[in-house]
Amino acid sequence: MPPASAAKARTWEAAVAPLAVSAYLPRVHKYLLLSPLALLLVVFFVLPLAWLFRVSFYAHGGASGFGVSQVMYYVPNTFTLQNYALFFTDRYFRHILLFTVELALIVTVVTMLLAYPFAYYIYRATPKLKVLLLVLVILPKLSNMLVLIYGLQILLGNAGIVNQLLLLLGLVDKPVSLVHNLFAVVLGKVLLIIPYTILVITATLHALDPALADASKGMGATPTRTFFEITLPLTLPGTLVALLITMIWALGAFVSPSLLGNPDLHTLAVEVPKQTFENVNWAMGSAVAFVMLFLVFVLVLIYNWLHHSRLQWHAGGGR
Repeated sequence: MPPASAAKARTWEAAVAPLAVSAYLPRVHKYLLLSPLALLLVVFFVLPLAWLFRVSFYAHGGASGFGVSQVMYYVPNTFTLQNYALFFTDRYFRHILLFTVELALIVTVVTMLLAYPFAYYIYRATPKLKVLLLVLVILPKLSNMLVLIYGLQILLGNAGIVNQLLLLLGLVDKPVSLVHNLFAVVLGKVLLIIPYTILVITATLHALDPALADASKGMGATPTRTFFEITLPLTLPGTLVALLITMIWALGAFVSPSLLGNPDLHTLAVEVPKQTFENVNWAMGSAVAFVMLFLVFVLVLIYNWLHHSRLQWHAGGGR
């Protein structure tokens, strides 16, 4: 930079420095800028969550359903482990827990198998095609998820386009049941989650240095070898983040099992409002909710452990 330009830049910095907010705030007081958000989280997230956790240890009030006079949602000032004991000993709740985990695993595997190749195709596409593909990915999230699920019901119904096409092609003799089963639940959940997964992986791929692929090609590596030895390992951290997001969303499946499933395909998220509003058992509903939160907590712990182990492995030279 020429001396005149450097001097002009220093003069500008000296003039602007007193106007900076940080100039009037000591280092400790800068954290006050976080206070509005912290207050919002404490009042509308932490405190309600703490109260809900306490409710999960209350005794059941004895109400049995809608329209009960003098409803008691729970018995105040009581403490019991009966709700959690019932959850883990009752066959009904164990079935819901196992299905929730099973559904989350299926949805995660299907989503990742579809999302990574599509994100890689976006990464390799031309600029104009890349914009078009990203618009197609984001477009479903601009509509309400209920509209998407109801649209899926119409498409997969007995008189829907899918069944009509199968009949027209002669592949089936009568309409196939494509809704209110595991296929419909998985399909609906994948459609709701996959845009986030694709966007995370796409951002990770675009963070790669293009010179790495060019150097690999210059050294004689095939595109397949470049992908498995350079692209995939370098995008693994971002891919694991996408995997974590997908699994968390899948564990909280509510809309898809409610509208596309059946009573045997209900998840923990569906059971919470059922216990709370239908059975008027806030204590049991709170316990079910915290079991679901505990699953998410365990999942995050596993991710952090894997991430920490990976960092230690690289720090040790891959040994």
